[in-house]
This record gives sequence, C-alpha cells and structure tokens, in this order.
Amino acid sequence: MGCCLSNEAYDAAVLAQTAQPVAILDAKFALPVAVTLHMKQKLWSWTGDDFTIKDPHTGVPYFKLKGKVLSLRSHKDLLDFEGHVVASMEEAIFSWLGRQMIYSSSKTKLCDVNVRFAMCQNVLECIAVDCATNTTRRFDVISDGIGRKTVITCDGVPVAKAYSPLNFVRDEYYIDIGVGVDIALIVLLCVALEDAIEKKNNNN
Repeated sequence: MGCCLSNEAYDAAVLAQTAQPVAILDAKFALPVAVTLHMKQKLWSWTGDDFTIKDPHTGVPYFKLKGKVLSLRSHKDLLDFEGHVVASMEEAIFSWLGRQMIYSSSKTKLCDVNVRFAMCQNVLECIAVDCATNTTRRFDVISDGIGRKTVITCDGVPVAKAYSPLNFVRDEYYIDIGVGVDIALIVLLCVALEDAIEKKNNNN
C-alpha cells in the first residue's frame, strides 16, 4: 500500500469473502454474514464502564473488554456479551514496541502481535493457526499515522476495515468485518493497534 495508507488505498480495499471461514479463537466467531462493530478506544481502562461492543445496525451485542488497569503487562480480557472470557491479551515483558500475546480462554497461547512503525503509518503483523483447519494464517494491520483509517488483511486479502468518521466522537470508531472472518480476533487486533499508537505517542 506504499509508505502511507492513503484515503485512496483505504477506499480501494474491498472486503473479500475468504475461500473458507477463518477461525483463530473459535469457529463460532467466523460468522456467515458481514458485521459492523461499534468500538470505543481504551475500553479496558475505565473501571465500571458498561460499554458493549455491538453491531450499530442491528443492535446485536457481541463483546465487552475488561482490563487490569494496574497490570504491568497490560492484561486485557475479551468477554462475550454474557460475560464469559473469550480470549485474553498481554503485553510481552520488556517489549519496547508493545508486542502483544493472545491467549485462548483456557490460557493456551495462540499467537503474537508484532508492531512495526513507518514514517506515516502503523503496521501490526500476526501469524496464527486456524483452529478448525490447522492452516497457518498471516494477518497484517495497516493504519494511517493517527489510527483513523485501518485495513486488516488475511494472507494479503482485505478482510476488515476500521474507521472513525470525522463527525464521530474522537474515541469511538467502527469496524467492518467480512464474511467468515473471526470477529473476536479482529477486535483484539484493533485493540493491539490502539496500544501500539498510544505507546508510540508516549515515547515521542
């Protein structure tokens, strides 16, 4: 996509249906329909925040995010709408760039999310194994410098796009997720991107 994620590159990234469902956390999260999720930045940092990640078009609730505010490893739990832990994410110790590790609800490590910064974009890379097919998948998260527009690809194919409309409150955004893609993993990748941008800004 070049050295920056331009508006043209973002608009040109058309979400494609994968040849088969992509399920990293659980096959039930690879939905047979496309989904839009309404997100809020730093959900994990607000004690008692009851914000629910839901589809703004249908009102269907999907997830909540809870974190240990004082955790040295920035631990976060992704919960389903009934409050059950779906997965967790922790920052690796001594990771200057904020590498994240994703675990299943049974505490099995699933993958790492590695951070790479360029001049005017943020890039995250994640190699994970599909829990249904045992196929290795590569996810790339490419965002503009401030995180208002993001494209997520799986094996080079666009499968999700995140954006914050100009008329939207600054700390909220939408994620469009294509058919058959693990929505729980996409949420965690977006949260990892938030962490990376915040860490980058704090180090500047």
